[in-house]
Amino acid sequence: METYPEGISSDQLSDMESRRLERIDEAGINELDVLAKAKENLNIWNGYFNENIVRGKDDLNFVIRDQWTAIERSEFTRLFKPAMTFNKLYDATKKIAGEQRKNKPDLLVRSLTGKATQEQINLRADLVRTISYQSQNDLVYQTAFRSSLMMGFGVFQVETDYETPRSFNQIIKFTGVNDPTRCVFDPTAIKPHKGDGNYCARNYIMSKEEFAATYPYITNPVSYTDPYYLLDFQWETRDTIVLCDYFVKEWYPVLLYKLSNGDTVSEDEWEAMQPDIKLKMTLAKDSEIGKVIMAEIPKIVAERQSQDYRIMHYRLIQNQIIDFSEWPSKFLPLIFVDGDSQFIEGRQYTKSFIHEARDAQKFINYVGSEVAAEIKNRRREQWLGTPDNIIGYEQEWRNPELQMGILRAKPDPKTGQMPMKQTPWDLSPALLTHFQRGGQDIREILGFSEQEQLQGKDMSGKARRERKLEGSMSAYVFFDNLNQAIEQAGRVVLDLLPVIYGGDERHIIISKPDGKTQSLVLNKQLPNGEIENELTKGDYDIEIDTGPSFAVQKDVALEFMQQTIANNPQVFPLIADLYAGNLDIQSMPQIKERLSNLVPPEILAKEEGREPPPPKPDPQQMMMQQQMQMAQAEIQAKQEELKIKMEELQLKKQQHQLDEAELMIKAQKIQMDAQLDVYNHEANIEKTRITHSKDRDKLDHDFTHKISSILSDMHKQERQHEHERELHRIKSVKEKKVKE
Repeated sequence: METYPEGISSDQLSDMESRRLERIDEAGINELDVLAKAKENLNIWNGYFNENIVRGKDDLNFVIRDQWTAIERSEFTRLFKPAMTFNKLYDATKKIAGEQRKNKPDLLVRSLTGKATQEQINLRADLVRTISYQSQNDLVYQTAFRSSLMMGFGVFQVETDYETPRSFNQIIKFTGVNDPTRCVFDPTAIKPHKGDGNYCARNYIMSKEEFAATYPYITNPVSYTDPYYLLDFQWETRDTIVLCDYFVKEWYPVLLYKLSNGDTVSEDEWEAMQPDIKLKMTLAKDSEIGKVIMAEIPKIVAERQSQDYRIMHYRLIQNQIIDFSEWPSKFLPLIFVDGDSQFIEGRQYTKSFIHEARDAQKFINYVGSEVAAEIKNRRREQWLGTPDNIIGYEQEWRNPELQMGILRAKPDPKTGQMPMKQTPWDLSPALLTHFQRGGQDIREILGFSEQEQLQGKDMSGKARRERKLEGSMSAYVFFDNLNQAIEQAGRVVLDLLPVIYGGDERHIIISKPDGKTQSLVLNKQLPNGEIENELTKGDYDIEIDTGPSFAVQKDVALEFMQQTIANNPQVFPLIADLYAGNLDIQSMPQIKERLSNLVPPEILAKEEGREPPPPKPDPQQMMMQQQMQMAQAEIQAKQEELKIKMEELQLKKQQHQLDEAELMIKAQKIQMDAQLDVYNHEANIEKTRITHSKDRDKLDHDFTHKISSILSDMHKQERQHEHERELHRIKSVKEKKVKE
């Protein structure tokens, strides 16, 4: 069995080709009719739009390739003049394209019926934003916009693809079209994006190796060429294959019913509803709430004949349909980006941004070339003299401009004249004036302000803003047409979302409006049977949000901030990073990063969705706090010192009281001792007297009784004094504890 280099046998290739033919037969497609109709439609477009294509190519070549024709170059060569190019148009188109790149439009999703929740609208808006970011839409839009500026029209495409060659998950993406002349649209389309046409097509190139790996069952592919472009395709015929993606609306009649609940369904949809309606009618007969169930069953209240369509996608080569499918959207995927066009007798005529300025550019090239020719062919004599003037000094005068020091010469023997210095050759002032006039003509034709040359002198922010606004207004038609094309692309994406991202659970990372990302699961099955983040079909539309040009917005913002800071300087730290972001200077990112350190961290954290950091200590507040702590410590130390002094005074007072009590006791003791001495003396006298008494025994008894009584009184007084001293001591101890 013969095996091909790709590892696929001839039998396998035959099976693949058989399956292709079977699929075509099962779909009821007549391959020859599709190929013939596609070729007819492409030829219709070429005949209708060929003049615009030729003019667009000519304008594009003039801007980026060569501004001289072969005849003009040969004529200048014959006259020994240089053919100079002073291309002022390319810079103008780059600036307009750069303005569009900075002024990015924002696609807003809205519900047409008002039945969608805000969560559903936000989910679709986030998905559209995510698809745009992943497709690098700014580059896609820029490519189409540059084509419309330089050629008068551009194209980009919305298509579906798989995440990886080994994945079954499909994605939606935007694709730029570098050569819009290879795209085809329906001439009957009226809207600028041509989404209302019945067909569109695009020719693109694939290498033979890639084609063989993708479509191995096509053993002898023939490029899809067109007789109008046969010469342009010669370089592609060796190692590449030209394919054609052909999208066409296939119309069919449809009978529509208006139901009692306000819905509108087709005849097929009504038939699909019948089993459910019959079930409800059966339940209504056997239920006590039959009237309620019957009221919910819709009925046909009106009908009308209408039409509908499906879009078929055919991938073609010259003689075969290599693949086909039904395009899962009601919108054509190729988006036409109009430049500045008008319709005359039903035919569209496009015009590029630079078309009217071509003659002024040629005039500048002619005048500049004449100036260059004068410089190139001017007379170069520097001195006027005779041969006798330089006899003996010929070598010095061979190249007088290279001679260092003096040029030696002799007077002419006949005239006596020395060589005379000639004045330099002057350029014609008229040529220089015309050259400057040509530049001014280009600015006026393109719509830029005549005061552009005064930009360095005119420092008024309002004047600068007016100049930039005037320049942007000159291209407003191109901006508007691009925005309409972007809106149409958004509608295509919205229509594809339920088909591509609906159904099964799918993890995806989406982009939020603030630039952050969020991970979520589409069509997530919840335990209660509900579906979270479901993408169902609905009536949605895209609205584009555009404002003034990016440069004008930056000037307005910068002027507002400058006035605010001038009136309230303490506001600057709050907007320092925003102020730097609106500066058009080379070191703007570094300045913005450094000035962002002035912005309070809690403001940056709030904008970024983070928890605010703990506030940094204020140096002045810290110093004041330290001073307060030192003052408090000093006061506390003084209080402690005062407390010690008070305690010392109290101790001294208590010691003084003790000393007084001790002195009082000593005085009482002395008094008692003196009284005791008196008593002893009296006792002795009485004893002596009684001794001589007859009744000595009785006297002795009385004397003893008296002595005992005196001693008892003295003992009682001493105990009373001790009790008073003890009470005084206890009282002093209690007062000391209370004070502590």
